[in-house]
Amino acid sequence: MTNDSFAGPLSVGGATPIATTSVADAAEAHLRRLLFSGALKAGQELRDTVLAKELGIARPTARTAVLRLISEGLLEREPGHSARVRSFTAADVRDIYAVRRLLEFEAVRVITVEGRSTTQVAGALTAFARAGDSWEAGPDADTLFHTAVVAAAGSPRLTRTFEGLASEMRLMIGLLRSRYSSLSELYDEHAGLLAALESGDTDHALSLWAEHIDDAEGYLLSSLTDAA
Repeated sequence: MTNDSFAGPLSVGGATPIATTSVADAAEAHLRRLLFSGALKAGQELRDTVLAKELGIARPTARTAVLRLISEGLLEREPGHSARVRSFTAADVRDIYAVRRLLEFEAVRVITVEGRSTTQVAGALTAFARAGDSWEAGPDADTLFHTAVVAAAGSPRLTRTFEGLASEMRLMIGLLRSRYSSLSELYDEHAGLLAALESGDTDHALSLWAEHIDDAEGYLLSSLTDAA
């Protein structure tokens, strides 16, 4: 086994039993939590045989869970090789954040200029609050908040385009864990973003959005440089 092979343990904060109606669903959810918590590192190899042994499940079941995560873009697999945790280059980060600016800034303009309802965004923030300080829930909570903002602009096509970034966004948000002292700190940033939307002040909202996105992009780029 290579040094970056998946060697377990496959749990965060203690044992996590796989016990649901669908073992493949449970294995997928378990791996997803590890990905979003940062327990699995970029480029780390995930062998079906090792996963099956660690989780106490059949190899075909482990393979099914891995294939689902590959289809979402969370894992990647080259022909003839085991799956690996998706990794990002500096060019990937810049491209994804450039697209986010195009889509989110437009949504913010529409919401503030047209006075569109932010009820859906407020609901996403409430869900964010329920995550508490469990960082494993952070990537989903963050992504759902920003998706709700884009949806509030009222363009189904804009929303579908943004949703296409969801898997990559979740992984990148997972990489931001060391940027924040707790998930509550990240929640507070989003509460400020919602308040800016509700104020109807377009310039102020765009300024906060730019600061939020620039900070995340800058941290990710710096992390890639430090790891090189």
